[in-house]
Amino acid sequence: MLNHFIEQKTCEYLGFTPTEEQAELISQLAIFLAEATPRNAFVLKGYAGTGKTSVVSAVVKLLTELEQSVVLLAPTGRAAKVLSSYSGKQASTIHKHIYRQQSAVADAFFDITYNPYKNALFIVDEASMVANAGDGVFGTGRLLDDLISYVYSGENCRLLMLGDTAQLPPVMQSDSDALDKKKLEQYDLSVQEFTLKQVVRQAEESGILHNATLIRELIDTYKTPQSLCLHPEKDVIRVSGQDFTDTLHAAYRDGLEETIIVTRSNKKASMYVDGIRNRILAREEMISGGDLVMVVKNNYTVGKDYKGFEFIANGDVAEVVRVRGYIEMYDCV
Repeated sequence: MLNHFIEQKTCEYLGFTPTEEQAELISQLAIFLAEATPRNAFVLKGYAGTGKTSVVSAVVKLLTELEQSVVLLAPTGRAAKVLSSYSGKQASTIHKHIYRQQSAVADAFFDITYNPYKNALFIVDEASMVANAGDGVFGTGRLLDDLISYVYSGENCRLLMLGDTAQLPPVMQSDSDALDKKKLEQYDLSVQEFTLKQVVRQAEESGILHNATLIRELIDTYKTPQSLCLHPEKDVIRVSGQDFTDTLHAAYRDGLEETIIVTRSNKKASMYVDGIRNRILAREEMISGGDLVMVVKNNYTVGKDYKGFEFIANGDVAEVVRVRGYIEMYDCV
């Protein structure tokens, strides 16, 4: 049977013997891919370190070998880049793939475009961030609605949602509808779901993952301790304020993108940014070449001046190449 063939080949592409839980997932995915059920969807939720990305990567490689169309999507450019790196196939943001601008004028709206695919599997990573409220400039203003409408307008297309319910939900929403089986069934979809919980051996050795799992368990059990005691591990160390600058300077030798500082407030984040730029990166100007900036407002007209850009989305990260001058606006430089 086709599902047995898909299951066998997926295990071969996996490159290692799957755990019992992973094997069950592969079996269910094989049935999902083999069935001709109309408006079929699959929700795959997985904890960090459970092998979710490995299984999905194997599925992508198999379908590519079988010359089946696979479309990889993510809610942000950064997430699309990560999806592309582990799957070995080009990924795109959801907005870029499913919307097209009506005209080149500044206030033009973006309509849902035509879906030309047949028998295609659409894989959406980081689905917990897919909002269903927000910018009315795009389609109906409800991204999840538009995504489902686009996918199932294609002949015999299906949807695979990937995500982790422990991650933050979309802005202005308390939960992620894109990972909610009951919510998705309201779109007249036949939905299967599976959750990977077993951490694989390699990941068990990660102190970072160990502590992250402790935090997840506190969230799941609604326990709120006064303080969180992280367990020191080989990759988790305590750094005093006195040694922090030297430690961070050493970490930056591996590249700025390899180091992330997490703070509990925007005020603290601003303090760290100023201190790091001045003391470690020796950047005294307000903004300098090499600085990373985050886009905080959608730009729909950038394509008129720069080919290859239909729009720049809120949340995108850009690098300052050089600063030619300053313009004073709104009493600010």
